[in-house]
Amino acid sequence: SGAVIRALDLDHHLYRISQRPDAPYSDMNGYGHFLHGVFAYGAYHAFMAALMISIAIVFWVRGRDSGWRFRRSLAAARLRGGRGLALAVSLLGFVGTGAYIFYNTNVLNTYRPGDELRELQAGYEKKYRQYKDLILPRVTAAKVDVDIYPETRRMEARGVFTLKNKSAEPQKVLHYQLDPEVELKKLELPPYRETLADEEMGYHILEFERPIEPGESFDLRFEVAYGQKGFVNGMAETRLVDNGTFFNNRDFFPAFGYNDGRELQDRNDRRKNGLPPVHRWPEADDLFARRNNYISPDADWIDFETTVSTSADQIAIAPGYLQKEWQDGGRRYFHYKMDSPIFNFYAYLSARYAVKKDSYEGVAIEIFYDPKHEYNVGRMVDSIKKSLEYFGREFGPYQHRQMRILEFPLYARFAQAFPNTVPFSESIGFIAKLDGDPEAIDYVFYVTAHEVAHQWWAHQVIGGPVQGATMLSETFSQYSALMVMEKEYGKEKMRRFLKFELDRYLQDRGGELVEEMPLARVENQGYIHYRKGSLILYALRDYLGEETVNRALRKFREATAFQEPPYTTSLEFLEFLRRETPAEYQPLIDDLFLRITLLENRVEAVTYSKNADGSYKVRIEADVKKLYSDGQGQETEAPLDQMLDVGVFGEEEKDGKKVEKVLFLEKRRITSGKVVVEVNVAELPKKAGIDPYNKWVDRNSNDNVKSAEEAGS
Repeated sequence: SGAVIRALDLDHHLYRISQRPDAPYSDMNGYGHFLHGVFAYGAYHAFMAALMISIAIVFWVRGRDSGWRFRRSLAAARLRGGRGLALAVSLLGFVGTGAYIFYNTNVLNTYRPGDELRELQAGYEKKYRQYKDLILPRVTAAKVDVDIYPETRRMEARGVFTLKNKSAEPQKVLHYQLDPEVELKKLELPPYRETLADEEMGYHILEFERPIEPGESFDLRFEVAYGQKGFVNGMAETRLVDNGTFFNNRDFFPAFGYNDGRELQDRNDRRKNGLPPVHRWPEADDLFARRNNYISPDADWIDFETTVSTSADQIAIAPGYLQKEWQDGGRRYFHYKMDSPIFNFYAYLSARYAVKKDSYEGVAIEIFYDPKHEYNVGRMVDSIKKSLEYFGREFGPYQHRQMRILEFPLYARFAQAFPNTVPFSESIGFIAKLDGDPEAIDYVFYVTAHEVAHQWWAHQVIGGPVQGATMLSETFSQYSALMVMEKEYGKEKMRRFLKFELDRYLQDRGGELVEEMPLARVENQGYIHYRKGSLILYALRDYLGEETVNRALRKFREATAFQEPPYTTSLEFLEFLRRETPAEYQPLIDDLFLRITLLENRVEAVTYSKNADGSYKVRIEADVKKLYSDGQGQETEAPLDQMLDVGVFGEEEKDGKKVEKVLFLEKRRITSGKVVVEVNVAELPKKAGIDPYNKWVDRNSNDNVKSAEEAGS
């Protein structure tokens, strides 16, 4: 069965009947080069089926004699005619296509079954984790020339990295890594000898003839090339494609030091391969860990310049400002340069783009998109403008003079912020259809705002690779985008978004493999820093006020933007936040950021009666609990004494449709146990509840609100 085959790691499609590589369709890139392998496997399986049918026919018996001796003689007679020819053609086709597939997947390319891949990952950790904390020279500048050949899915690059000994001791070695599939054509640096060359894992150790002294810099020159040959057993190359190439420097360029991102994360896989439990992120006060930032551990802030070429009908883009564009030899060249330091993390894109240009207060806005996909371009421009306006006013100045969004094919579903440049998937922004549904979440507008926010929260303020680091980048960007979204669509529209975030958090926390952490100690757990983070920062704003929260964020940014090591932490931010927070709300910070706090808020009944003046008295009966959870899900009840939203909702007609209308929304003090709240409203209530907008993490978000019934009915 398929389950048995998967369990045995027999994952080559040659012996998995009817299985073949994926051929994802992108409106931007069509089926691209993916059909090569699909057609080969299709022919292979067709010949296999024909062979099996031919064998069955020649051995088929009609009559009572069915012994194998009779069958063999019957088959021999039948093979002398057309049936034998059909069997021979089927056999030759089956063997020929199988050999062709094997040549592509196992000779031109490297094939490893799943168990071997996991063993290789485990071996990497066993051999090289010992070097994780090694102090190495750090990149301070990168100047790279890149040639992209979309039609053949190849790239070549020549570059100069400037490295510097930023430590107080002479440095004798340099450890670098390069994807084993990438061809290293040249490597030049001060005289050295190579003491380790692990070609299988791409790990190399160089020893300098003369140690690099403290404060001394040197250049490392390299040339690399990469291109996929033939087709592979699994998913084909998606970074280099005919229309919509997108890769970053870590894909194909040398990187320095140990990469813990290559480690196995599944507990069972680690145990099977003789590894200890998953390595946890260091605690926030670990100064040694904070010598790095969590995005580019081999550098701090670097100077960046690049020239990138592509086919004559495409535009090639990298972070930076366009210095010059020209054509030569039927190819198109673009020279980009940054005027301020950036992370050692940058991307290259190339496609047949149309360009939408606009501006906001001196910032050039550009959207590079497939000419067929102009549907949401205006919405993206609008979001960029409103984001730049809000973030600049509330958090501090934008550090660049341009903001660009670039479409790439739907092989991945994300957007990713590089300096002043945001690659944005076709699938989540450019082919989205949102018009016509007034209740739909405008995720194009929101994701755009989130990525613009990263220009502040990541590309200005960045934490070290310690607990809580991703709160400073992802959670703060979530909050920033929520504020822009709320200004655009109103507070009532946020209810659906917050409900979505809450439900995703509750769903995903059940799949935690190691330990759930409080937000301020999150260990790059997406369901916490994205989903729960949105709820917590929105609730914080609700209690303290937007001005107070933003003032804390602004002061934190002013103190930590573009800092050198040691990098900041989430706990440092909480110090800024506490200084802005009144005494009565100090315990709230603990509950939101330092504990895993849950509410169990169940509305049991909502009734109303009409008053003499025509208004309505609404009575809400609920049972409310507060719980603290540990990282393994063990819960302990805690006393609740908290101001929570009480909401009453009616109906009104807009554009011919009945929509919800807020009749009452105020905070009331709620304590643990049975709760009765009574309020008066001017219009007929339809439903009411406690914490109706799901600002708190409630284990069941569906029972916060209940339909109203007339008392005594």
